[in-house]
Amino acid sequence: MIQIQNEKIQELFTKFWVDWIVNISESHSKDMEYNPLYNELSYDSSENISTTLTLIKNNRKSVYSIDGFSLEKLENAFGELLQIIDFAEQDSDIQVANIIDSVEKDFSNPEIENIGFEYFEKQFETVKNYNYDSKVKIEWFSMGLQSSTHYFINSLWSYKSQKDNVMYASIVLFWEEWDKSEADRKSLSSKNILEITNENIAELEQTILDKLSAKQTTLASQKYDIILDREVVIGFIDIILDNMWAESMREWLSMFSKNKIWDQIFSPLFTLVNDPELAWYTGTMLFDKEWVTAKKTVLFEKWKLNAKFYDYKNALKEWIENLGNSRVSNIDLQVTSTQNFWAWCQYLFTNLMAFHTVDNNTGKFSLAWEWYLLNEKWEKTQYVKNISLTGDIMNLFSSISWVGDDFKTDGNFRVPSLSFSGQMVV
Repeated sequence: MIQIQNEKIQELFTKFWVDWIVNISESHSKDMEYNPLYNELSYDSSENISTTLTLIKNNRKSVYSIDGFSLEKLENAFGELLQIIDFAEQDSDIQVANIIDSVEKDFSNPEIENIGFEYFEKQFETVKNYNYDSKVKIEWFSMGLQSSTHYFINSLWSYKSQKDNVMYASIVLFWEEWDKSEADRKSLSSKNILEITNENIAELEQTILDKLSAKQTTLASQKYDIILDREVVIGFIDIILDNMWAESMREWLSMFSKNKIWDQIFSPLFTLVNDPELAWYTGTMLFDKEWVTAKKTVLFEKWKLNAKFYDYKNALKEWIENLGNSRVSNIDLQVTSTQNFWAWCQYLFTNLMAFHTVDNNTGKFSLAWEWYLLNEKWEKTQYVKNISLTGDIMNLFSSISWVGDDFKTDGNFRVPSLSFSGQMVV
């Protein structure tokens, strides 16, 4: 672990009459991967330190990235930026956030810090020795952990640090016969010790077997009441979050550009919270992207737009206090699940494709999906591949009708499956 000499850095830059910010990131990772093509396990252990120096002078900003960290490298970078900063774009609202504080926080779990490759190998043995259906095989397995520490120092004498760690795993299974094949993936992440169980593998295997056993059918082009799997809902919410930056809205590059705070946008069932300190999420972050101490923010309250993501510059432009919410940390969709959720709808959509084609300005989409018909026991009985769901995000999330009970806190989203009324399928 590197030693950050806060006072030494301050002394180094005292002679310069400019504002500056230093961000230092240190990470340690271990990864193991299994490649069945060669029937081999590969191992990687790495350490990385990176430093970013931001210089602000006469409302102009320049940024310099440094590989590693040392006082000498910092001083050289400072000299480089001083020579070029006068050519940067000038904006009267470019300033160092006027917040002076010192905070140190440790979100890490010490139990996982010293886990070695032998533990990963033990988990792989569970995956390898599982009693698979004769048609199902392992396509890929990987497991690892990462520990990261971030440091922040600026010309206002603020100093902050944060330590965090996470374990993660990925299992990919496939089935292939002649010209027909199916594959599916399960990704896991946790701030606890992560153990691969037979239940994890069975759940993943069952998704493939469901596709193989379900009757292949077609679906007429019309509007349906549908269910979107939890992972699909997260994909849509990711796009909603990408459109919530104040600068994008101001420059008419967001689907929310025409909206104001407290405009009704989505269903009353949609209350979305960005909370940096939700317990055991893997997106926990004490600071926002400018290292202003992050705060819990209600992004949508029921159906209304309640907040935007502001960096310090755009907060000044709109004459508001910087709220410490210029980054996505942990996302919580605060809704209550509906009793007998699956009973209200027969059509389940999973495995989205081509989300990058969604139009950010309008929210319009036409995406290929996999679709299942559910029977009265909520079993997958019929299956259609490469069917398209079309519409726009505004309409979609205004049409939430029922809420699933499959809330999970893996990764940094706590989001369930949702059902939506009147969506166009072609």
